[in-house]
Amino acid sequence: MLLLFAAAMLSPEAAVTPPAPAPAVAAAKWTELAALSPQGHRMAGELLLPADARGDAPVVMLISGTGRQSRDFSGFDGRYRPHDDLAQALLSAGVGVVRFDERNTGLSTGDHKVARSLDLQADAQLILHRAAEQPGVDRRRVYVFGHSEGAVFAMRLAATDPLVAGIAVAGAPALSGREMMRGQVRIETPRKPGQTNAEWEAAVAEAYAKDIAFMESRPSLADLLDYDGEAAARAVTKPALILESMEDWQVTPPQGRRLAEAMRSAGNVQVDYVALPEVGHLLTPNPPGVTDYSKLTDYSVAPALKRALVDWVRARS
Repeated sequence: MLLLFAAAMLSPEAAVTPPAPAPAVAAAKWTELAALSPQGHRMAGELLLPADARGDAPVVMLISGTGRQSRDFSGFDGRYRPHDDLAQALLSAGVGVVRFDERNTGLSTGDHKVARSLDLQADAQLILHRAAEQPGVDRRRVYVFGHSEGAVFAMRLAATDPLVAGIAVAGAPALSGREMMRGQVRIETPRKPGQTNAEWEAAVAEAYAKDIAFMESRPSLADLLDYDGEAAARAVTKPALILESMEDWQVTPPQGRRLAEAMRSAGNVQVDYVALPEVGHLLTPNPPGVTDYSKLTDYSVAPALKRALVDWVRARS
């Protein structure tokens, strides 16, 4: 089963491994962040500032998709490290980075399984505000990059948190979780040799029912079942960059374009939309038609996506 919006190779029940005592990306200024949530659990993260920063630097918080992800957000035996790739690109451009461990991951405590969507969003917001308090951070230029479910959080934070100066999103859903899962399950349930169309449709319906039942058992996932992405987009009045991976089979195009149009229709004139050919949901190069992530040959974040994000932040700064 593939969790809604999640990177398929990452299990939400992955073993908890505390992060290394120093970030893998190159940064001369590294600050460990910690904050106690109103519910009593500890949230942990890090602030990375560029080595040659002169004065206060803009910063970008990275928020990943569903499942318990650490600040490193790695998979495929360490070959997939999107937060390292993005952090390195931003730091090289003079932009700071904020990363964090989700509940019950790395150095963060709490129970991810019982959290609601807004609870997980509040966890990220807690670390973002702690980072903004640190020396070397320009509080006027605090941005959020949200991927997949993280894009949901980013849009809601842009609409409600005065600290957030703008957002960039990738793999951002416009459809509800129920609608998205219908398409995902059909791809995940290949027709077996000799299987009739009716038999295949029955297998798809059974897989869909199981996936929905699992999502209903997890509060944060259940909250996404009837999510209205376009309504969330219309509430965003701050600068926004929407990156749409054209080979994304999980959050299928043109959902990103629909979000951009929703923002503009509500009067937001600071919306940039970038279509990324041959890029998939993992933000990596993805040949057309490839839906099995284990068959990818390059797990690094696509250069075009990194350039678009860096150029957008620098233009705002």
